[in-house]
Amino acid sequence: MNYEELKAQIGALDGAQAKDYRELLAVASIAGGVWPQFAGHLSDAQDYKGFFKAIYDDDACRFENAWALWAKMHKEPWADRFEPECALRGVLLENKGIFLEGGGNELLIPLHGRGHGANVYVFADNGFNAKAAEFYGSINGSFTCVGIELEGAFDIFRAHRALIFERWTVDKLRRRAHGKGQIRTGCDCSAQW
Repeated sequence: MNYEELKAQIGALDGAQAKDYRELLAVASIAGGVWPQFAGHLSDAQDYKGFFKAIYDDDACRFENAWALWAKMHKEPWADRFEPECALRGVLLENKGIFLEGGGNELLIPLHGRGHGANVYVFADNGFNAKAAEFYGSINGSFTCVGIELEGAFDIFRAHRALIFERWTVDKLRRRAHGKGQIRTGCDCSAQW
């Protein structure tokens, strides 16, 4: 398959599906073709679905935008394809979500699938493709989640019956490293300004 055939097949789609696949094409394309890392996937594909599925099946593409968009569109269970610091699988969803407990308070983080099993993951900063998940919020402090004890600053994500914590890497000024934000995670009066 070549790029013009891919464009023509996606252009022939209609309805909500057309919008999703046009967006996928946009993130996979550059300068009248696909990104070089996707060229082999395109030449081997029989149709547009085969092309995007081949990208998703390739672990070398796990951090690509096209990979993340396909995973999100198809509610793929993708988190186990990365290397979590900690994972708890098969947590029963009894209250339409999972509780986060800390400082005498509880927060219910809603997840889909009441009565089904969910998975909870803890990843290092940039340890997974965050674009495949839905950002829920951030938290700092000491807390527990289904028996997992966590301390520090974390972003919280949801992805089809998965709850994901991404541990922040903090710089010497106690700001989030890697340019993802500058929310202070504490006060150190001895810090040099």
